Amino acid sequence: MAVAMRLFAEKGFSGTTVGNIEGAAGLTPRGGGFYRHFRSKEDILNASVDAGIAFENHSREAVNLLPFGDLRSELTLVCRWLLQLIDQQRDVFRVVEREAERFPKLREKCRVQLFEAAHRAAVAFTQRWAEKTGHPSRDPEASAVIMIGAAMSYRRAQWTFGDAPLGVSDERFVETWVHYCHDLMTGTST
Repeated sequence: MAVAMRLFAEKGFSGTTVGNIEGAAGLTPRGGGFYRHFRSKEDILNASVDAGIAFENHSREAVNLLPFGDLRSELTLVCRWLLQLIDQQRDVFRVVEREAERFPKLREKCRVQLFEAAHRAAVAFTQRWAEKTGHPSRDPEASAVIMIGAAMSYRRAQWTFGDAPLGVSDERFVETWVHYCHDLMTGTST
């Protein structure tokens, strides 16, 4: 499935043959090995997206084991988790963007079960800390969009241009992201 998604992301769905998938997966191209597991390219595409959704749901459960009781520690974990999740879902995002018009149901599934689910988790996180600190969040939904959007933009710039914007390392990004989110969530400035 990972090979198929990488090929779909690189060559497009139409530009990838079953033989390409078999060869890249170490099977004999056009040898029939693909069809022992999947009925069609669309079948492997859907199975791959489902696996990505399952991965996100499973990894989000680990984040839900919070609280540590310390906002900065939790934010650090959340930011690192976001970057890892974005990396893990890179080919899914690329395929959905590239093939959105061809597979609108798949796009909607990813929007709801990957993208919106991550944002809802960020809203819940923000609201939990707003209650704990007594600092009401001005707009938890917009805050979630800012938090996740910054991480997505940072990582996607690396994919697109081959390097982080201004050479900012992951560690510097995480540290600064945590600082800004902490201030946003507590209404403080340190």
